[in-house]
Amino acid sequence: MEFIMIGLLSLALLFGGMSGAKTPPTPTAVEVAQAMENVLEAPESILLSEANVTTASQLLAALPEPEKRVPIAIYAITDTTGQLKADGGAASTVVSQGTTEMLITALQRSRQFAILDRVRFADLMNEQNLVTSNRVVPGQGPVPGQLTGARYMIGGSITEYQVSKETGGIGLVIAGKGGSQEYARATVALDLRVTDLTSGEVIWAESLRGEVLGEKVGIQLFSFLGKNIVEFETGQGKQQVINLVVRTLLEEAVFKLVQSRVLTN
Repeated sequence: MEFIMIGLLSLALLFGGMSGAKTPPTPTAVEVAQAMENVLEAPESILLSEANVTTASQLLAALPEPEKRVPIAIYAITDTTGQLKADGGAASTVVSQGTTEMLITALQRSRQFAILDRVRFADLMNEQNLVTSNRVVPGQGPVPGQLTGARYMIGGSITEYQVSKETGGIGLVIAGKGGSQEYARATVALDLRVTDLTSGEVIWAESLRGEVLGEKVGIQLFSFLGKNIVEFETGQGKQQVINLVVRTLLEEAVFKLVQSRVLTN
């Protein structure tokens, strides 16, 4: 019944006229089923989202999938730059606080690891405690004592951040254009490390630094990679550019970690 109601609403949105127009007849169940089938056959006509990928995503996609994935515990990737920005009178961090989620996505895209979420561990334990305290229906919920163990954990931080305006010389080329011009530079540095949980030894560490240049497209507007616009007078849009660099660096770091072959099952 719920799906029928959704179908009826969909048809009303598809076939309903302007306000005040004559109300269309109620569609039959067959018409509803056909309309829903048509939507599923062409989901791109409905979907708003698109894959959030970078140039480094293809490196992860190209990795051969192993027979068995290496369990690795994920801990928070922190912001150690200490930079703050004014936001409506309150101070907030400049660098993205979604870095940990970006790392999890990069690890998942590599298909090399069994990712163990230790960032939301309290939420996980809360669900298990509901079982052990007999607060859920018997036989439902997680099975306590069956958590996957990890031999390694990965953590790190964003250690550098800067978006600045500069003037380039004759050799500067942005978006195929050369000559002396004002441009923007977005720079981020990321440090990651992997620790052996048996010995406590750091067995792999990498520091990556990346930057992208922005072409001036207005008095205070700069375009990064053709679509990420930064307005320097207000700072609007800087976060988008930094997120792009951070996600790219994380994916490259995961690729380097896999290529290092320091992790074994």
